[in-house]
Amino acid sequence: MRSRLPVLRGRRRYMIFELQSEGEISPKDLMNEIYSTQFSLFGDEGAAKNRLKMIAFNGRYGLIRFSHIHVQETRATLAVVHSIHGIRVALHTKGVSGTIKSATEKYLPRLSKICAESDGRRIERKDVSGCIIRTHGAKVDLCPDDRNKCIGSDTQYLGLTSFDLSGGHEDADGTADGL
Repeated sequence: MRSRLPVLRGRRRYMIFELQSEGEISPKDLMNEIYSTQFSLFGDEGAAKNRLKMIAFNGRYGLIRFSHIHVQETRATLAVVHSIHGIRVALHTKGVSGTIKSATEKYLPRLSKICAESDGRRIERKDVSGCIIRTHGAKVDLCPDDRNKCIGSDTQYLGLTSFDLSGGHEDADGTADGL
């Protein structure tokens, strides 16, 4: 089956939420509870129009996709969920965005990104320090320890090159291997 043209597709929004619970909750059980709450609040027709789908869930933070028209209904659905199989839970909405990338960059905490993507290397210099998130040739993405270094940008990372880190000396070889 062919996919629809972008003009004919419905617009979507992405919501980051935080789960607080007294025990372990599986993604399947969580989504079943969200679906049943949505059906009880808005009926079959309202739930079908929203097209709610879980994109990711790591045990504490989750990402769901839904129709752009139903932001308030989706917030209400998450707010009403209070228990799953007898375990008390609370779902707190962190934020809504139009793309997955902007939702994760804006609303997920920095520490979860560092743990998931960092290779364990750090940079300690007098002007900048932090964890290396990615390296690609001479380019380095750095998550700084000082959050003020990223003020004014939309991301939480600093884009550096190995030349920036080596101070521009003539013995710099232009690779990130020596970091």
